[in-house]
Amino acid sequence: MKKLTLTVALVALTLGINAQTLNVQSAIQDLKKGYLNKAKEEIDKACEHESTKNDAKTWCYAAMIYGQIGGESTKAKSKYKNLDANWLEKAYNAALRCKELDTDNEYADKNNSVFRYVGNEYYTRAVTSFNDEKDYKKALEDADKAIKIFNNSGDKKFADDAYYLAGLCGKAMKDNETVMSYFKPLVRRKTDKTEVYNTLFNIYKAQSDTVEAMKLANHYLKNCPNDYNASLTMAQANLLRGDIDRGLEMLNQAVDQSKTDPNKYTQMLGAAASILENYGRYEEAEQKFQESLKLDPDQFAANFGLGHMIYNRGVDKLSAANEVPLDDETGLNEKLTAESNDFFRQSIQYFNAAIRHIDNITDPEQKRMQRKNLFDCLNALQVVYSRLEMYEELKPIKARIAEIQSQQ
Repeated sequence: MKKLTLTVALVALTLGINAQTLNVQSAIQDLKKGYLNKAKEEIDKACEHESTKNDAKTWCYAAMIYGQIGGESTKAKSKYKNLDANWLEKAYNAALRCKELDTDNEYADKNNSVFRYVGNEYYTRAVTSFNDEKDYKKALEDADKAIKIFNNSGDKKFADDAYYLAGLCGKAMKDNETVMSYFKPLVRRKTDKTEVYNTLFNIYKAQSDTVEAMKLANHYLKNCPNDYNASLTMAQANLLRGDIDRGLEMLNQAVDQSKTDPNKYTQMLGAAASILENYGRYEEAEQKFQESLKLDPDQFAANFGLGHMIYNRGVDKLSAANEVPLDDETGLNEKLTAESNDFFRQSIQYFNAAIRHIDNITDPEQKRMQRKNLFDCLNALQVVYSRLEMYEELKPIKARIAEIQSQQ
């Protein structure tokens, strides 16, 4: 009896092994024929059985089957819509298990195709959450999964796109630590995305971390030697640490590099002017603002930038006038006040030009996005007209400010 029982048991075990091996083969055939419900049933059994659950082939086809389920379920009229709601996670986990078991890389190509498909699905979901739903936390979760998946498949470009989106999520959430955790790897991976370098530089600048700011600028210039934005960042880094001569040299280099594109050149002149203004180089700043306006007189940036710079100089002169002692008889107060009013008067034409630019925008969404800029221009003119006692000009300005405030 014992011998017969043992024999029967061995036969049963053998039949079990063959049956489970057959499950994999059946699943493959069903997949090829498009019978996904049957393929899923067969491969699920194989994934659980002792004889096949440690076989890379099993998990390779499990990943492919669940990936195909996902592809079919997204179609408008699909009979597989409710076959498995967790297909994405299961396809990913199966691909990971296949990679772990596939020491000879026999199934690497098939498996990597699943990684790409699954990674793209997570990335697409992240983009939708970011753009349409403004759910930056969910977008970050899916973008992070996409990064890991694309790194597993060796798809650098796709991974870089996911890193970038994850960093933008951090920026949208105003979480600098998250931004740096995704943007810094992109710097090491030699990205050419300007937003990455500019965002990191602004973080370091806000933290007064001149060392990291300079390191970043060096990476940017090394990775993108022909990009005028890289030269601009290097200029700002040098100015930030007090190397004015080197900073101005790189600033001029940035302007020169942008000359091949008239639009970029116009923008770069304005950007350079704003930087020069920050370091008190007003004459050089005005020169670049004016050069930019010669190329595009109706633009907002240079008109507002120049008007704002002149206005601020008027405010500074007025503050200095107010500091003069009441018993001063040198006429310094009157002199500074007259200089202040002159600056205020000069700023009017540029603020009005900036306002005209906004008023001429026809797209409602773009116009809405300019509301703060419009308010800033109007508010500055309100101060200027009040200071210069231009009361007739002041009336429509105050009316427009009240209208904007009533809409908030």
